[in-house]
Amino acid sequence: MGTHPFSVPLYNKMLKDVGDEEEIAMMRTAIDISDRLYNMMIKVIINRRGTGSLREGLVIPSSDVDILYYLTDHHVVWDVTESLDYNLWKQTVILAEYQESIPGTVYLCLLNIHPSYFKPVLSCVQKNSYLSSSLFLEGAYALFQGSAVIKHGPCYTDSVYGQEGDMTVGFAAREWPTQHTKHWLTRCEKFGWPQKKVLESILSSGCHFVPIGSKQSRQENDPNLELEWRLSFNQAEQILIDSMTHCQFLCYALLKMFLKEVLNKNVREEEKLLCSYFLKTAMFWCIQTDPVHEWSRENFYPCFWKCFKMLLLWVHTGYCPNFFIPENNLFVCKIVGANQERLFTKMYDLYCRREQCLAQSPSLQKVVNKILANPKACTKLLVEECFDEYKHDALLNYMMTFINALQNKLSNYDWDSLYKVSRLNISNMSNFEKVLIGRHVLNIYNQIAFVEQCSCTCGTHCTRNKQTYGKHKKVGARLVKLTAEFGCATDPLYLALYQYNDGRFKCALNILEETRKRLYQDYIIYRNMHKYKVPVAYKETMIGQPKSLKIKEAMAFEIQIMTSMQFCELDIEIDLLQCTKRGRTLDISPFVFLRFLIFLCHHRLRSPLADHSLQKLHSLVHTDDDRYIVIFYKDIAWNIIGICHHMAGNLDKAFQAYHTSLKQIPDNSITEATKFRLLLLESQLERLHHLVASNEDLFSPGFPQDQDGDTFSFCSFV
Repeated sequence: MGTHPFSVPLYNKMLKDVGDEEEIAMMRTAIDISDRLYNMMIKVIINRRGTGSLREGLVIPSSDVDILYYLTDHHVVWDVTESLDYNLWKQTVILAEYQESIPGTVYLCLLNIHPSYFKPVLSCVQKNSYLSSSLFLEGAYALFQGSAVIKHGPCYTDSVYGQEGDMTVGFAAREWPTQHTKHWLTRCEKFGWPQKKVLESILSSGCHFVPIGSKQSRQENDPNLELEWRLSFNQAEQILIDSMTHCQFLCYALLKMFLKEVLNKNVREEEKLLCSYFLKTAMFWCIQTDPVHEWSRENFYPCFWKCFKMLLLWVHTGYCPNFFIPENNLFVCKIVGANQERLFTKMYDLYCRREQCLAQSPSLQKVVNKILANPKACTKLLVEECFDEYKHDALLNYMMTFINALQNKLSNYDWDSLYKVSRLNISNMSNFEKVLIGRHVLNIYNQIAFVEQCSCTCGTHCTRNKQTYGKHKKVGARLVKLTAEFGCATDPLYLALYQYNDGRFKCALNILEETRKRLYQDYIIYRNMHKYKVPVAYKETMIGQPKSLKIKEAMAFEIQIMTSMQFCELDIEIDLLQCTKRGRTLDISPFVFLRFLIFLCHHRLRSPLADHSLQKLHSLVHTDDDRYIVIFYKDIAWNIIGICHHMAGNLDKAFQAYHTSLKQIPDNSITEATKFRLLLLESQLERLHHLVASNEDLFSPGFPQDQDGDTFSFCSFV
């Protein structure tokens, strides 16, 4: 059997867009490391597990950040006798009762509750100690950060840095539901997939329960709907995805691309009938039930077509069998009647077009048209570049943002956390894992340093003696210097902030000048800068250099101001952030923060360069085309400009900057802070107008000034 003309070009295209095996492994490892560190540092008894496309290893525009939270001291058992394995004084045990009439659904019955129980659990207890899934979901809302989260099935959907993510809270069971997955276990033995080692890993991973009832009960208005919980095999599915060959994984990615760009094109969210979970299910069935099928680059297009035909068959019959519990029809109450007929007509039309249907995908259109124009010339195309060092390093930079994002969670960044991380056994870890752990350690150093500084330089009377005071001061300074020395290109900005808080403005300016030279190099990797000259400049300068040097000289990240840090110029934003449920950090573009600190230092020194540095900052934000400031950080950028103009006495410009900040995407949750600053500004303007009317000599050269050189009437109202 000859190679299909579409196979090799399509495979190469997906390999280029999705990445090679090493890149996929990096993505999965980063999510797992992030989860492990989060679970190690979290204050409460809730662990998390990353799910969704990113955990699968797909780093494409449509990738989502999904998270499953589960209670570590609440355990679900399948038999009452299993409760004897737990300490009922310290752990809550819940009995799962499988509902044969509604496959994939269970009732959860509370057997006991320990003193430090999770409050939503007690609030959702119904008659006979059964747990209400709907009441539990409502109670769990308090866990999710953000005032703009949207309820979506058993999840709350939120937008995090432009990526949509589903977050849900559920329960975990150690034991695999063997009794209810007999058909799946029989198929595994019959077809030999997954392999024995993978199967053992799945069986030992247990399962989860998420708070949502069945669609069937919802349609029939079943009075017991609120008692239903969905049986989730998310962890088992992750293990199966990880066990796929690279060809199988690329085929899965192609299916997801085809779904997004063709099948669901111009379809409103509430009208979409197919989802990526159906594609995943089709992949599992295709791989398992046809073990002799060739999954290879030369047979790539037939692999895709095999999965598409299975989906088409399912839509035609109206039955999509769950991979683990085939009795559970995933299409029930969704792809039926007119919806089913409409979807089948659309898919059958694509089926009749064969290879040409792929040309409807914008991402594939160019390569498909090229093949159609000259099929023979494309059959022997090879991958142009097997290893792209820049691409790997850019992915590392992206992965490190997940580690940095942990600072925005309810985690402890203290000496105890540092001790826990130091106890990790890194001897068997890869260099990539060590880099991520190292990044986390430096973040802990930073936060400890600023907490110590805040406690020693607070405005209150310090009860510590001079020796203790000096000791903590030295420790904080040493930690932040270590971060600047061994961290990335933007970490010296934390050292500059530390010096600024200590009143060492000239020292801070020296650090800022050195950092400015580094940040404005063409090879710096930061967010959207790959659209400009970064890849070329990076390859000319950094290729072949040690990884530590690349991180130190060429990798930049946002500056994260935590609520535990001292920074009086952003005190309103920090204070109001503490009152919200939206994270614990203000995320600022490093380029904006650099110019911000330069202005503050000159302003405190009463230097004539203050006005020039403020103009530089204003020009940066006003003219930026998303190169230096990601769109999700423009709210805080304009807010900072308003603060600077306010401090400089440019009240009209401050007024305009604050209003511009309110028009941006409110990703930093500073809307209330900006409105409060506007009220202060309006109050000040009103008082100034009153004073001008009553005293024409208000701004005469002899008018009193404060110690910072600002007009007294200005500072007295800020």
